[in-house]
Amino acid sequence: MTAGMTAASGASAPARVGSRAGSTPTHLAFRSNGTPILNGMTFNLGNAAGSAHVGDTNVHNLVRFLQKWGANASQTNASQNATELAVAGGKLVATSGPLPTEVDAGLVAFGPNQVHLDDELLASPSIKTLADLKGKSVAYCCGASPDGVMLSAVLAKAGLKQSDIHLIATGASSSSLNALVAGQVDAAFTAAAGLPSSITSKFHSLATATELLPNYADSFMAAQPSWLKANPAEAEAIDLAWLASAKLFNGNEVSWVANAATYTSNADPVADYELAWRQLKHLNGWPLALSSFSKPQFTYNLKVAKQQAALTGSGLRPASQEANYGPWQAAWKQFSAHARSY
Repeated sequence: MTAGMTAASGASAPARVGSRAGSTPTHLAFRSNGTPILNGMTFNLGNAAGSAHVGDTNVHNLVRFLQKWGANASQTNASQNATELAVAGGKLVATSGPLPTEVDAGLVAFGPNQVHLDDELLASPSIKTLADLKGKSVAYCCGASPDGVMLSAVLAKAGLKQSDIHLIATGASSSSLNALVAGQVDAAFTAAAGLPSSITSKFHSLATATELLPNYADSFMAAQPSWLKANPAEAEAIDLAWLASAKLFNGNEVSWVANAATYTSNADPVADYELAWRQLKHLNGWPLALSSFSKPQFTYNLKVAKQQAALTGSGLRPASQEANYGPWQAAWKQFSAHARSY
């Protein structure tokens, strides 16, 4: 992909949600270089985000690869569980989003989105190690959130009990960060991507979710089980586009930064996009590995969601009904054989 392949995203989804004109293919056709031929296919994809945030540039790039390969592809951003419900209602083909809202909507995961959680524990300079948190004030969103999962891992690694720290629930990651900046707490759990240098130079990272919870994912790609059964080739194409997007992210900072700027309508200086890329790269959120979406990894995330009582209704189905690994495995096999073309 080149930096110039950056058509606007976030548009409303057309009525036609997917498939090739005529009969839907069960197998992809490929060019001689190994990339898929998607002419005649339509992919209206969702992204569980209220706005175009730099951390979702890889979803934007995924859509661009589908377009590059001949498909009519679009991206719709929406907050909370709106895109999951749109997929369940047939208005979108698939969406990226948190596991609980996807499976609660009756959707089935078929590939990765962001493999590692974009969370870290920031602290004032006087706190050198996790053990130094004893007796200190720590801000986090709430217990029933990724912050809660990360808090448990931090305490376990530090050899501390929750009663050893002064824990303050702020209700939002941004509020936790604001409390730290204002000097109201000594440390805070917050999203790592896009933090300005004025913050990263003043505070330091005690731990990241990638380090503490390597199997805990930020989000997955999911669709209706009936759509996956009827359209395995198209699901494979989406996973191939994810792999192409991940390769771009990991190996081409210049193009990724340019695409991030286009995706977010140049809302920030180029230096901020470059910093965001370095922050995200450190978290290794898009590893090019078969394990980026595997049964052990997915069932671990499902187990955590159940422990947090974050699942209801369809989300409480047996784990075997919550994921379909076929499209991802087919995409990985094709990508591995022709990685240089992606």
